[in-house]
Amino acid sequence: MGGEADWDMYTSSEKNLFQRVCRRLLKSTFIVKEKDDDSKKLYTFVAKNEETVSSYLSHMGFDIKVDRDNGVTMLVNSGDSSDSGKIQANRLRLRKADTVVLCCLWTVYLDRIRRGNLSKGIVISILDLKQELEKYGFREDFDGKTLMADILKLFAKYNLVEVSGKLGDPDCSIKIYPSIQFALDNVEFQNLVEENGKKIKSIKASVDDDEEEMEEPDYDE
Repeated sequence: MGGEADWDMYTSSEKNLFQRVCRRLLKSTFIVKEKDDDSKKLYTFVAKNEETVSSYLSHMGFDIKVDRDNGVTMLVNSGDSSDSGKIQANRLRLRKADTVVLCCLWTVYLDRIRRGNLSKGIVISILDLKQELEKYGFREDFDGKTLMADILKLFAKYNLVEVSGKLGDPDCSIKIYPSIQFALDNVEFQNLVEENGKKIKSIKASVDDDEEEMEEPDYDE
């Protein structure tokens, strides 16, 4: 933050929003405008006060990005930190199963957007996701409900998806938020998406205990 003068300019309500924005970002990494009314308030505040929020979080080694086209605000490691100096506490290590599902969700989301779906939140069924997994020979790996439920619960924690209903129920659906595009900020993830099946198949052939990383600030809201 620029100093006490910046803070004093805010009303009591704005100070509350500022604090909640920071806690939400530190807890969940992403704020998605369209998720609900509360998220819309937080997103709107940070979009209007991007420089001040960024300055404040920079003292902890973080920065923010605001993607106005997609209505997503995200917490990232400070851009002026070297790789060796980046904070590692906000790195979530993903299992290969998590990475596979994440990539499939991303490709489904991208496909729907390319087909003209203008909604920023793409709603799919569990069957849609399983069909995507089947394209790359992974469906049998996710036949059990527990593994898939755990993965989707993890992604929901970081505002990447929202699950309505229980897995196995015919009316169960998954809403994929535009934040899914930014979940893995590394070149390999982009390659996995761009090369589609070829890259995703390479995950299945890799060593099971290999891991990918997703940014995860581990603080309580």
